Amino acid sequence: MKTTKETKSSMKIGGASIAWVTLYGALCGVTALVPIFPYVGGGGYVPLQTIFSAIAPLLLGPLAGITAAVIGGLIGMFIAPAAFPLQLVDVILTGALPALYVSVAIHNDRWWKWGVPLAVLTGVFGFLFPFYVPGAAAGFGQPPQPTQFLLSGYYWILPLIVLATPLGRRIFPAWARSTDRKSRYLGIFLCYLTGMLLWWLPWSLPYWYVFKYEVALGIATYIGYTWWVPAFAAVTTVITIPLLEALSRSGLPKIKDSLW
Repeated sequence: MKTTKETKSSMKIGGASIAWVTLYGALCGVTALVPIFPYVGGGGYVPLQTIFSAIAPLLLGPLAGITAAVIGGLIGMFIAPAAFPLQLVDVILTGALPALYVSVAIHNDRWWKWGVPLAVLTGVFGFLFPFYVPGAAAGFGQPPQPTQFLLSGYYWILPLIVLATPLGRRIFPAWARSTDRKSRYLGIFLCYLTGMLLWWLPWSLPYWYVFKYEVALGIATYIGYTWWVPAFAAVTTVITIPLLEALSRSGLPKIKDSLW
């Protein structure tokens, strides 16, 4: 009997029950059927799953949340191909990466030593790919400067400043865990915004390469999503808060590193 109990208790991922992880992963997969924004230039749509992937670490903790998001991505790849035109690559881009970048922002009070380098690497990738690397060798023109640097910098310089300063290393994560409702809402929104701005670059730019975006379309895409990412963070916050409050009142055992 003791062995059976120990086995059951060990069936966890990052402190969350495997059943919870698979159930939430299935929920993420189903939400891939719901479009929330068309891809600039056509070819597919941003699925509702992206929001639920971003929420996953707050409900299940980072490791379990990322795992659930990957499960959801694998399901979504089969049932919603229009949301996953790059197939397995999109499982990472649309499934895993929102959960990863949000995890970094929420836990940056402890993770800043690798969260800051991740932001820098994301920024270097966002500036160079695909117009400079591979650049002309792959048929891409060079964008006007400093326009492209400033537009790409919107998605990584601001989050880098947050992650490297007391804003992201102490204040925003503390607000997200606050018992004061207004501070909690604001902290969660700001952490979402920080994480999702960074996520946008590695999520978006592979499509530019695959579909051979012209410079003008790339510039238009930078501009087109400047309002979308903050709106995305706000909508995600509105969905998250009731879920966290319901779980905190449920009497269920709290999952390590979750926000309820």
